[in-house]
Amino acid sequence: MSLKQLRLPEAKVELPDGDFVVRGLSLNDVSILVQRHGKRLNELFQQFAEQGDLTTEMVAAFALPLLQSAPEIAAELIACAAGDPDDAEIAARLPFPVQIDALEKIANLTFEAGGGPKKLLETVVRLAQGTTSLLESLKT
Repeated sequence: MSLKQLRLPEAKVELPDGDFVVRGLSLNDVSILVQRHGKRLNELFQQFAEQGDLTTEMVAAFALPLLQSAPEIAAELIACAAGDPDDAEIAARLPFPVQIDALEKIANLTFEAGGGPKKLLETVVRLAQGTTSLLESLKT
């Protein structure tokens, strides 16, 4: 099968007047988020990684704390997974339960394809640390 024939898994996020589709995060999506929020993402993921052996359910439960402590990151994450990384303003205005639903679906789709939450979180932490180090060295 070629890439053109590949159908990526998606999930529908429903609203009273319509819906939108999200997919798992790609490396490009993660790179965008890390470039924009590397230091903050590193802090959040470090706290989350301290939980030990991670399951997809534990990561999905991370949606609420993410919305509470970093709503701008959550909105950008939703926008990226919907294929519209520059439309975070729209994602930020979605009703709270819709944002939670979207984040849970994105987590499930991302981790199913990415080898599980622990592997993906380790990758994101490495990317965030590398980006933060690079930015700090460029400032000096």
